[in-house]
Amino acid sequence: MKLFKALAVATAALLVAATAHAQPRAKFILDWAFQGQQSTWTLAQDKGYFKEAGADITVDRGYGSGDTIAKVASGAWDMGLADLYVLLRFLGENPDQKLRAFFLVYDRSALSVASLKESGIAKPADLKGKTIAAPQGDASFQVFPLFAKLNGLDPQTINWKTVTPDLRETMLLRKQADAVTGHILTVRLNLMSAKVDLSQVHFMPYADYGVDLYGHVLVAKADWLDKNPQIARAMIIGTVKGFNDMIADPAAAVASVSKRDPLIKPDIERERLLFTVKSVHDTPAVRQHGMGVVNKDRLSRTLAQVSEAFNMKRRVSADEIFTDKFYPPESQLKVNIK
Repeated sequence: MKLFKALAVATAALLVAATAHAQPRAKFILDWAFQGQQSTWTLAQDKGYFKEAGADITVDRGYGSGDTIAKVASGAWDMGLADLYVLLRFLGENPDQKLRAFFLVYDRSALSVASLKESGIAKPADLKGKTIAAPQGDASFQVFPLFAKLNGLDPQTINWKTVTPDLRETMLLRKQADAVTGHILTVRLNLMSAKVDLSQVHFMPYADYGVDLYGHVLVAKADWLDKNPQIARAMIIGTVKGFNDMIADPAAAVASVSKRDPLIKPDIERERLLFTVKSVHDTPAVRQHGMGVVNKDRLSRTLAQVSEAFNMKRRVSADEIFTDKFYPPESQLKVNIK
């Protein structure tokens, strides 16, 4: 009997090992550095959620939505996290590239402009003639023409300074730029990390100024998705599970990110994580239907708005840029936002 049990255990172990070995592998690149809100994916990797769903997925840091999209398009990474409308612009300018968003992560855009209150910039019109610093691949920089158009601001009146991501907030604090564009979560917490009193900083979230955009999406090549539906679905399932773990235990979530970057400040990243949930995830649609559910009318409307703002010669349809065919049942998309 003992021999039988031992053989059964050994056989089960071999089957598990064989299954894990047989799992398809994929590389996933984030939109930015490892930060609190990125623990959605580091937790999914650490806790084996991707593998449970059928794929072995690694998670790497990114350097901006534009850079992430370029790397996925090149085949250097299989999947990426990027702003939906940066993807739109890329597809419009590169008709031969067939990239597709296959899951909506942020139901609300976090793109923004930030300035010091002492600059006197209180509304979009006040940016006329000002100097704005931004990284080239920054989504807020790329979508700025729409923000300007909807608020009666001529983007040609802006003096742009291209900076590396690590110097953006420094340029603002040194008054070498009147304002900066950036993901509000990143800019806000970077300023907090620099001991800046946020009451002295004015943020203009695009979503508060008529820009009813969706936010970040998971993106991959269309042909790669068709060949790897198991990985795509595992990515979505792992994302939702990782997100729920992140909001259930922010301290453990930050610890997961800290393993990738020991230099991050846990208190800052916990605040960034909580602010992310409040800013881009906690919406009526997400509470009712779960993460990732897309309203096609809203999607089509915002694609048209951004296309016009970008003066795109080739329009990209909702069906060309987005698919939900890899989604699991809605019950697996539910999130536990309190």
